[in-house]
Amino acid sequence: MRKMNQTIKIYLLSLPYRVKLILVFSLLILLTATILGSITYYQFAKSSQNKTEEYQIQLADQINQHLNRYLKEMQIISLSPFYDQEVLDILKSHQTPSEGTSFPPAAERVPMWRYISSLIHMRNEIRGIHIMANDGTIFSNLDSNTVMLKVFETDNDWIQKIRQADGEWVLLPLHKPNYYLNKDTTVFSVARLIRDPSNHEHLGIIKIDLKQELINEIVSNSNTKSHIFILDKNNEYIYPNKEDKLIEASFLSEIENIKVKNYTNIPIDGTEYMMVYHQSSYSGVKTIMLTPRSSVFSEVNHLRKVIILVVMVGILISFLLGFLLSKPLVESIHTLRRAMGNVEKGNFEQRVTIHSNDEIGDLGKGFNLMTNEIDRLVTEVYKTSLREKEAEIRALQSQMNPHFLYNTLESINMLAITKGNLDVSDMVSSLGKLLRYTIDNSSKIITLDEELSFIRSYVAIQKVRIGENLQYIEDIDPTLHSVLLPKLVLQPFVENAIVHGIVQQGGHILIKAYEDSGLLKISISDNGKGITELELTKLKRLIENQQHILSEKHNGIALSNVHERLQLLYGKQFGISIDGREKSGFSVTLTIPIQRMGEELHERNISG
Repeated sequence: MRKMNQTIKIYLLSLPYRVKLILVFSLLILLTATILGSITYYQFAKSSQNKTEEYQIQLADQINQHLNRYLKEMQIISLSPFYDQEVLDILKSHQTPSEGTSFPPAAERVPMWRYISSLIHMRNEIRGIHIMANDGTIFSNLDSNTVMLKVFETDNDWIQKIRQADGEWVLLPLHKPNYYLNKDTTVFSVARLIRDPSNHEHLGIIKIDLKQELINEIVSNSNTKSHIFILDKNNEYIYPNKEDKLIEASFLSEIENIKVKNYTNIPIDGTEYMMVYHQSSYSGVKTIMLTPRSSVFSEVNHLRKVIILVVMVGILISFLLGFLLSKPLVESIHTLRRAMGNVEKGNFEQRVTIHSNDEIGDLGKGFNLMTNEIDRLVTEVYKTSLREKEAEIRALQSQMNPHFLYNTLESINMLAITKGNLDVSDMVSSLGKLLRYTIDNSSKIITLDEELSFIRSYVAIQKVRIGENLQYIEDIDPTLHSVLLPKLVLQPFVENAIVHGIVQQGGHILIKAYEDSGLLKISISDNGKGITELELTKLKRLIENQQHILSEKHNGIALSNVHERLQLLYGKQFGISIDGREKSGFSVTLTIPIQRMGEELHERNISG
């Protein structure tokens, strides 16, 4: 994680200055808009929720009040039989249950029908009022095509509830009474046990069946998108019907376990609902309203979309303004940057024009002063540096000449002693060529052909000393004969190969020249006694440190001489590399740039 953070930090710091400005503008607008939008969204959402909560609580209370008004009227109606002696007398005549199917005579049915019809007049919400005697006889305002006049099941659940109330009014939840010929008739009812006022004897039951349309009318007037449930004090449904397909069944199972008051949030089937709960102190009726939070916050969500849109537009505007306004700010930086790039390429006459007195203007003034000073110093130092390099190269070459002359004279001396004077002229002729090539300072850069010619003369002299035990081989790419290289860079390696590798046991020397990736590489290798790994490591370290190594065989000629010379001429990326194994020979590889006649070379501009 830390590495990833570091990478992101480096990437951001590496972005162009103009991009950074645009990003800063955008982030500032994004941060400001996000903070303001979040506060606005939070306050509006909280306000919407509070208003919706208050409205739903008031609505639930209003529904309960409307329902309670009807229930009060129904329970007053249920007291009417107590004050009508004719009704009481008729009920007293039906006290004993019978198994027969006899129906009450017209003398009883007509007065009862008139009485009940007077109670139901102009009350469309009442489906029917039924007075049930103890023997199962039913007196109703409905005709015999709708209601049975006698029932034989007088011990069902709702009758038991009425009897247990012992004269108190009872609110019966949605149920399907057995006295309706249409068995699918569903009603909720207000009922009461009828007792003789004189002796409190049970005479029967009055039951007022209410249409569910009554509650539908109350709920429809509420003009709400909430799911509304009305239950009695025993959590049995008054509204809606459980079989009603418009109501989600999953709500019903959740609501049965509700034991909260006023307001809460509840998840049902993965959806969040705002729930308002209100219970009537008069009837015990519970009104429960479930409102999807998505509908409560619909306006809030719309506001959120508007805020997001405004933020996005703000960011787009910030990008455009940042792009337009940052151009004059960064133009001076780009000008200064281009000028610095030209200075890096060697154009020390580069200057910038100052148009402002701010920090960028101060940098421009400093840049101009710096380039003036650099131009002056380069002019002064350049000639001094060239003279120093020329002196170093001359000193390096002078180290090689005495050593070479010493060996050559030694060879002539050995030849005169061992062979006589017949071959002296040949050796003197070869020595003359070598001396002329070495002493001639008119050209410090020669062709590869010229250098190889010198090597052949040198090897010819060494063969007189060593004999046929010394073999010399050339493997030169034909296209490289005319390439230029510094004078006397190969002879030291040939000499080292002879002195340290071949002189005692014999062997061959191979000079190979080839092109590799646009560079000239010359390899001088032998198959002599080689070098140990420890000596090779030490030698590499001394060459890299450019320390001169004194050999036991000769005085002051070292591999580091040539390596230092090549680096002085071409740069630190060029020079020599060495390799070798014990008893497997030794090799030196030179790497320099390829240059031919007609191409400018720094060495050639150095005066002799």
